[in-house]
Amino acid sequence: MNESTSVRWKWGLFAAIGMTLLALYPQLNLCLARGREWNGAYATIHGDEVAYSAYIQALIDGRPRRNNPYTGRDDVPGAPQPESLFSIQFIPAYAIALPARALGVSAATAFIALLVLTAAGTTLTIFWLLVTLTGDERLAAAGALAVLCFGTLAAGQGETFGLLHRPFAADSFLFLRRYQPSVAFPLFFVLCVFVWRMLTREKFRDAVAWANLSGALFAVLIFSYFYLWTAAAAWLACIAVLWLAGHPAEWRRIAAFFGVIVGWAAVALVPYLLMLSHRATNTDSGQLLDISHTPSLFRIPELMGIAIVLTLLAAAARGIITCKDRRVIFIASFALTPLITFNQQIITGRSLQPFHYQWFITNYLVLVALVATVVILWQGHGGVMHRLPGRAVALTGLLAFGMGTIEMSGATGRTANYVRMCDEAMQVGTWLAGAAKQDGTESDGVREGRAPRPMVFSSNIPVAGILPTLAPQAILFAWHVNSFPTKSLEESRELFFRYLYYSGADAVELEQTFLAARPEILSAFFGVARVLPDMAINNKPISVAEARAEVMNYAAYAASFTRADAETPTLSYIVVPTEAPPNFANIDRWYERDAGEGVGIFTIYRVKLRAVPKQ
Repeated sequence: MNESTSVRWKWGLFAAIGMTLLALYPQLNLCLARGREWNGAYATIHGDEVAYSAYIQALIDGRPRRNNPYTGRDDVPGAPQPESLFSIQFIPAYAIALPARALGVSAATAFIALLVLTAAGTTLTIFWLLVTLTGDERLAAAGALAVLCFGTLAAGQGETFGLLHRPFAADSFLFLRRYQPSVAFPLFFVLCVFVWRMLTREKFRDAVAWANLSGALFAVLIFSYFYLWTAAAAWLACIAVLWLAGHPAEWRRIAAFFGVIVGWAAVALVPYLLMLSHRATNTDSGQLLDISHTPSLFRIPELMGIAIVLTLLAAAARGIITCKDRRVIFIASFALTPLITFNQQIITGRSLQPFHYQWFITNYLVLVALVATVVILWQGHGGVMHRLPGRAVALTGLLAFGMGTIEMSGATGRTANYVRMCDEAMQVGTWLAGAAKQDGTESDGVREGRAPRPMVFSSNIPVAGILPTLAPQAILFAWHVNSFPTKSLEESRELFFRYLYYSGADAVELEQTFLAARPEILSAFFGVARVLPDMAINNKPISVAEARAEVMNYAAYAASFTRADAETPTLSYIVVPTEAPPNFANIDRWYERDAGEGVGIFTIYRVKLRAVPKQ
């Protein structure tokens, strides 16, 4: 492509509008379905989003960077909190929280706006990258849609892939998961454009300027999202080696440029590693860090990347392209990056939930390589700008939009009940936020760490998960409580036991849930890696003996429950579905409930600890 040619962004804007409409599908469906009863909830497109919105709301409320929105613990003098993946990867969080605080909007509202901004921004950045490599704005617009709409399929997830292989773990547009990786995701492709300009500028001064921009952006990625910056590091190493192999006479320039990026990375990694050294002791096990040297060669992005490289080599052998073509080298680096990211453990011996690379970056990277490969093969040797036929471009765009519609409509249907429940919980959050003004949540003692936050028990765990986004009280248990540092793995287990106890569950009911293989219950006892094998390399199936042992452990816990257990922590509120309340026997033994107040489809009870347990 002629670098002096300006980009005509109108085609990219058309693609961005289309992608934004697709991204808003779940939210529009929620608003239309609820009508005037919509309470302002954001439509969740991924189960982890409630943890991210909870952390954002804590920052909006002025809580410190190191906080746990579920347990209510904050970093205060005399009681420092460990670092978490939320507090270390702080740039996207503050990029959302600070404007939201300035505008006076909640995390829920910010997440709705974020869907628009990240969908449009990502489409435009990939459009920019494809224009840079191909010079064809129409094709780049259709290609950007194709990359984003087929990304879920390339990850081996989603509605279409589910027709071939079930069960799958995720659907919808994976890159849009808020706020990780959605906020930093476009920056990866901006980095690709910066590096291209660094390597193709003739003037050394201009190239160094682009090298500094690349290095600064890489430093931002380090504090944004682990899987993006490590994938970027793998890609930078790949492009450096390939570019040096293709242009060995330029080794001094290449070494200088990448040396600048390494310098920026070194400066950023010093505080990053220092923060990482202060992480909670159970972070590694909670994040499923595996010790393994086992290679991984058959993930879908890897297979696609290998196919692209072989196609480029075959085309070069036939004289259609040349391996020294800068675009060919750049595309090959994209295609080879999955092999590096999924197999670095062969050398390092460390593997940390590699499926994140498959879901959130390498799938999209190989699709960019695929689109660019089709174009350069069409253009042929010398890179003459022969445009693809207009009908082919239009068909590509329509096919991509249709694929996106299938993915989003299927995901919306599956999550409709959960999203509606979250919207119903908005009323509970509003009630609790109002109560926080009188119950001591906003007192100096809580802010200074001298007093605990009032504790809420919700018998409905999905409601418990969304409440920290809506109200400042602590939550006894929710599925994402382990996303933040806890004192120990034993504490996490005890929180779940306590939830079961207050819900009135007995050993017989627990055994029945094990026999029904309910994944959320099994995950709470044995960890997500034991339930969803794709989460880790070294996974061990759950045996019947292990399940029975856990049933006995819970039975022993319930039988030995004391007043000291009931008061640590002490409950202040109980939230239950009005039409499906739990068995209150265990709660009523230790607590006195007031008459309760109906809030939407829920009832909220204020409770206080009994002086003498009820027999």
